[in-house]
Amino acid sequence: MAEAEIHEKLARVVVRYEGGRIDPLELRWKTRDLAVRAVNARWIDRATRPWRYFFSVSTTTGDVLILSWREGEGLWYLESVKT
Repeated sequence: MAEAEIHEKLARVVVRYEGGRIDPLELRWKTRDLAVRAVNARWIDRATRPWRYFFSVSTTTGDVLILSWREGEGLWYLESVKT
């Protein structure tokens, strides 16, 4: 698998908030709409203010993405892609 660092804002992310948990469901990166098949891991970087939440997700296309969201900003970022 090749990994590419991206660090770009995402145009759209659909999430589910349930039981105090955030689950990314689908996203749009440039012109690609990607559905999330599974959330592989999640972690929080508490060294930053505001906190940054990270998600490793597998898509239905087989890619593994690292997504991040900053508390209070409302913006999602694609940090990296493994294809």
